[in-house]
Amino acid sequence: MSAGGLAFFPVLVVGTLMCVAPASSRPTVQFGVRVPRERTGAPVIRRERRAYYRRTAATAVCCVIVAVTVQGYWPFWLPRIILLPELAADLCCFWVARRNIAAVKNADNWYAGLRPTIVTDTSWRTNPPRFPVRWLIPALAVMAATAVVGALRYPSLPAHIVTGSGHRVSKSAVSALVMAGQVYVTTVCSGLMLIVYRSRPDIEAADPAASTLRYRRFLAAMTRALLTLIALVDTTLLLFALRDWQVYRLSGIGRVLLVLPVAVGMLLLAAVARRTGQGGWRLNGNVRGLVLATGTDRDDDRFWKAGLLYVNRDDPAIMVGSRLGAGWTLNLGNPAAWLIVAGIVAAITGLAIIEAAAGM
Repeated sequence: MSAGGLAFFPVLVVGTLMCVAPASSRPTVQFGVRVPRERTGAPVIRRERRAYYRRTAATAVCCVIVAVTVQGYWPFWLPRIILLPELAADLCCFWVARRNIAAVKNADNWYAGLRPTIVTDTSWRTNPPRFPVRWLIPALAVMAATAVVGALRYPSLPAHIVTGSGHRVSKSAVSALVMAGQVYVTTVCSGLMLIVYRSRPDIEAADPAASTLRYRRFLAAMTRALLTLIALVDTTLLLFALRDWQVYRLSGIGRVLLVLPVAVGMLLLAAVARRTGQGGWRLNGNVRGLVLATGTDRDDDRFWKAGLLYVNRDDPAIMVGSRLGAGWTLNLGNPAAWLIVAGIVAAITGLAIIEAAAGM
């Protein structure tokens, strides 16, 4: 169910997001490396940020050019495969920057003489943030509309439908795959956000009160943006279904309309992440008259593999704040996290099997 000529779009999106991701990171976490507040302006950090932006931008441009060049002349899946080397190259750029910053940090002993401090917020249990359930209504409404339109169109459709990718597929397979895709996206994303709401907040040792308030605002803003993105992804799936159900036809540049909702949702999410920053560090904590505490965040780099994967068996958290961009990641030291990974992989595999069996 691809848009044919728009196969390069995921390559462009991934390249852009990986390029700008460090801009959302808090100053005390640079390319997966925890640094003291006093060292956030170190020359090595500025140098590695500039180098990362240049390398990832060049990678994105090259991959998009290749994807645009091969589409229409090579198998439809080739532009999708380009995502793998693109992502690998971007992660290598991230790892190089992390390695260089960590080398200078360790050589100069940046944490010498500092007092690592761990802070907590008891109000997170007594007054936890509430998940904005009402923001799920648009996604549920789109799913309901898909079911209604599908039910109305189904009797008049031919036994087999030629999809936008040129494959001849049974009408039942098209309908099932669309609904399964919507249910998968909505369930997985909202389920992960529910886990995030039960996870501990990112609190800065030097500014605990303000950082806690900022994180609450960050969590609310990012959740609304993510739930909006879910609704727009479901809308894109509905638009694909309407095309395959012969409600309308699009050709040429008109096919952009199929992915426009997802593009808008991704731009909205990126804008919110850029405005709030990682853990909400760009937001106003609105706590006046308080001086910074003397403690500093503990150096926990040993729990972050390659600066991306968090593995801490002694941490009961299932999800923690990510060190790349403004989001969250699983604690792979917690067995429950592996159950979530297994469930997501099983669901993706199931959808891929259905798509393959349907010839899509």
